[in-house]
Amino acid sequence: MEPKIGIITGRTITNINRPFKDSFNFINNFPKRIAKAGAIPIGVLFPDEIFKEEYLTIYDGFLLTSGSTCFPYHLATIHYAITHNKPLLGICLGHQTLGIYSYVIDKLEKANIKPTYKTIINFYQTIMEDETLFLKKVIGHDLNPTFYYSSIPRSKHKININKDSKLYQIYQKEIIEEPSIHNFVIKNQGKRFNIAATSEEGYIEALEYKKPNHFIIGVQFHAELENQNDILFQKFIEETKNRI
Repeated sequence: MEPKIGIITGRTITNINRPFKDSFNFINNFPKRIAKAGAIPIGVLFPDEIFKEEYLTIYDGFLLTSGSTCFPYHLATIHYAITHNKPLLGICLGHQTLGIYSYVIDKLEKANIKPTYKTIINFYQTIMEDETLFLKKVIGHDLNPTFYYSSIPRSKHKININKDSKLYQIYQKEIIEEPSIHNFVIKNQGKRFNIAATSEEGYIEALEYKKPNHFIIGVQFHAELENQNDILFQKFIEETKNRI
């Protein structure tokens, strides 16, 4: 049975008065990798960014893609994946979203507030405009102004993988070279995640959920750009098949 992977993307509104300027954008490389790994890619849509749990029940796993904004429904989807033990892979912004989720959960529990979809969304909405709480700006990990396939070699840098991580089990390497195109990285991993990989500067390049029976992984690098990362997508799909 081919698992169904829900692809979570961001919303883009370039003109509030223009109905055709309000969209959800799905970059082809993400569903292409999912399909190549043997699963069915399906876009997940939350109209007007309103999260509803019932929208997620048909999926066997989730892919959080790159983008510029972490929306509340991103965090709620992570909470759904964790509480229902559904595999989740986050890439670039998707990886940062795991770090933001961890930050929000830690803050809620410190305030003795039970993490639920409602409390997670409500709390994040009060802080989401202050990205300095959970992200920090970096230099040298983005190529401006335009990125082409020919830009990939120039965007690569070394990533050090923790030998005790699931990521190491997948790649079987302590050092890999990957393209990274971003201006921010997460500050801390929080209580629920382990750091699986770092850049040479010490930036967090990969996170993994601590509970060993879960497969929740985020990578800062753009794994969707190169065939060498097919093993990551294959492992992700394998984990979804094991839970169907």
